[in-house]
Amino acid sequence: MRDEKALIEEIEEFRKEKQRIKDIVGEIGGNSEKRQNKIVNMLLLAIMIVVLIVGVALQKIDLVTTLEVAILIGIFKIIWILYENQRINHFQFWILNSLEFRINEIHKKVKKIEKDINEKECN
Repeated sequence: MRDEKALIEEIEEFRKEKQRIKDIVGEIGGNSEKRQNKIVNMLLLAIMIVVLIVGVALQKIDLVTTLEVAILIGIFKIIWILYENQRINHFQFWILNSLEFRINEIHKKVKKIEKDINEKECN
């Protein structure tokens, strides 16, 4: 009964830690619905709509130039997406690198403990 209670407490602690990590990842770049992303998306969309209205509906700009500017704005959006993905990938690499370092430290400690136990058993 006591072991079950300890196990349940450990599972709850794991869930809390998991949620904390999820929140951190979301703050740094894992969440694509950040305010900055929304602002950039709305700005690019607004510029594209204005260019299309001025070029096509009002015919102030010729059609070829209008399409070229619209394509250029689309390219800016693709560049923004690539930038955001790069930030996310960098953070994920940093987390994995940190985890690997910690696992290696734990592995060294376990090996040392095993060595100490074997020496004590032999004596």
